[in-house]
Amino acid sequence: MRPSRVVRASLAAALAGGLILLPASVGGASGTTAGAASTTASTLSQRYLVVLAGTHEQGTFASTGSASAVESLVRAAGGRVATDLRSQIGVVVVESANPTLAATLAASPLVEEVGADWRWKGLPDASQATPMQSPTGNNAPEPQDDPGEPAQWDMQQIRTDEAHAIQGGIPAVDVGILDSGIDGNHVDFKKNGVSNVDCARGHNSVTFVPDGPGVGTPDVCSDNQFHGTHVAGTVGARANGLGIVGVAPNVTLVPVKVCDSTGYCYASAVVDGITYAGDQQFDVINMSFFVDDNEFQQSTEFKCMDDPVQRSFRLAVERAIQYARNQGVTPVAALGNSDEDLAHPSEPNENNCEVVPAETQGVIGTSSLGRNSEKAGYSNYGTGATDIAAPGGNGTTGDCQTTILSTFPGNAYFCIQGTSMASPHAAGVAALIVSQYGRMGSDGDVKLSPQKVEALMQGSAIDIGLPGYDECFGNGRIDALRAVTGDTSGLSDASAPHCPEYAE
Repeated sequence: MRPSRVVRASLAAALAGGLILLPASVGGASGTTAGAASTTASTLSQRYLVVLAGTHEQGTFASTGSASAVESLVRAAGGRVATDLRSQIGVVVVESANPTLAATLAASPLVEEVGADWRWKGLPDASQATPMQSPTGNNAPEPQDDPGEPAQWDMQQIRTDEAHAIQGGIPAVDVGILDSGIDGNHVDFKKNGVSNVDCARGHNSVTFVPDGPGVGTPDVCSDNQFHGTHVAGTVGARANGLGIVGVAPNVTLVPVKVCDSTGYCYASAVVDGITYAGDQQFDVINMSFFVDDNEFQQSTEFKCMDDPVQRSFRLAVERAIQYARNQGVTPVAALGNSDEDLAHPSEPNENNCEVVPAETQGVIGTSSLGRNSEKAGYSNYGTGATDIAAPGGNGTTGDCQTTILSTFPGNAYFCIQGTSMASPHAAGVAALIVSQYGRMGSDGDVKLSPQKVEALMQGSAIDIGLPGYDECFGNGRIDALRAVTGDTSGLSDASAPHCPEYAE
């Protein structure tokens, strides 16, 4: 019998002393609330991601079995459906203490794949990061510019200030931050007393067990850690005379909380969170994590199709991404921090293995740049995997000259690096594109197809490295000004260093 496997999702951030791997998980969307799931969570020993058999085309799913048949199958196997995503993507999350449940379900013609969903501790302790104090007090008068802007070399690199003279984003554009939550009370998300963080539409995906240790708070606008607030600030910190300014300071940020305060997360969260984004028809989602599925307490960022457990999660993520895109969502993700050529991964990974969700079809995979537009030493890359490159930092944690300055819970700011930091820059540019070129519907919602968003983002990018598409920088370095002016004429930056992998 194959040993038990761990499924997790890891945020791709880098702090001093090594990579930060922040798992992500979601439960309770689409009619099953986190509160309902928690009532028996303390007595149930295992969660399973169950991919149902059926036909799946163009973001729609038709199940082989009826809802009642699936429910009956799960009950007969000794489990219960904790999260029902059957109607959207043909996936259910099942909880059970029965060790034979997976084998029982896998033997049914109603089921395509089953994967065990374990808990995993991968979050750093908050004590590992010491934030800077807020540059200004909450009641300080608003100067003309935000005082942290001169330190934002990342925004200068992609010309956000010039872009904001044309388009700074509009509130009707929603960016889902799939992460650890957002400090919605942070002063830099407020302007004239109003926050651009939409707590009401936010989603708490962490199963809340009242007597469980360190689960955090179900409040989506209270960050369980710090990562989500940092990512959110890069996307949409307000131009309010305080702190910093994000890529798209006028858009709406929606927190989808996927990790608890101790770092325990459920892999099923990623599927549920992406599906929730599709249900809510967010315009853009940022996913600064990779989905991991590996032997217990051994880490690998690849998911391989020849492993049935890993395949179950990969198929579920693919379905969720297709569903979200069909609802108008543009997905953006971090490529990861292992300096791997994803087109030719190192052993024991083969070419049937991928980093998920960054390499999932339909996702804009983002690699990380340093201050001089060099590939960050930690950043993954690879032909077919890298769609775009964005500033993510390439230095030492806390050094704001080489890493990314952004918001930190408690009205503070901190400088860290990683492809986790590159991805929200790309998500912010995507939000500017939707704001500039989207069509306002009668319901007050703005729409622009993901195909048009990604085409304009890639077409307006500045070519760096080798001429044309290349493995390290994809279609080039994102450029906010060219994106909002629709300039796809082709422009290269000869001063940018070539990828060091070219010499190998």
